[in-house]
Amino acid sequence: MRFVPFELERWQSTWENRVRFNLSESGVHPLSIQELLGLAGASALPLLEVRLGYSQSNGTDLLRGRIAALYPGVSPDQILVTSGSSEANFCVCWRLIEPGDKVAVMLPNYLQAWGLAQNFGASRFARSGSGSPRPRRFAPRSRRGRSSWW
Repeated sequence: MRFVPFELERWQSTWENRVRFNLSESGVHPLSIQELLGLAGASALPLLEVRLGYSQSNGTDLLRGRIAALYPGVSPDQILVTSGSSEANFCVCWRLIEPGDKVAVMLPNYLQAWGLAQNFGASRFARSGSGSPRPRRFAPRSRRGRSSWW
């Protein structure tokens, strides 16, 4: 199986930190720890006691327990902590999408799930955000001898 790269992420990774003004950013400009603590009115002293090292990859027992407590009937064993929404999206697609599955994706969007669907062998359907009542099917086209979904 050929892996379809996440072209938007590759483009951003290549260029987003090499420009003076990044007009494609969807997040907020990062703060320093000092700025963040200043906004919270908190002291930096507790941070000096934090040991740096690898944490439990699926979330510590304490963290998963606190998250589970927010949801009635959920146990810590049912909680998976990820290191961001991209990893969470990957885990969901990896678990749910099988070759030949049909996947509906709202466009335009970040396109991560759309690319993951390709990599896991699903058929893709897209629906634009225009309010069109019926999904529009995208069929593969050949571009330089390879399959393309653009």
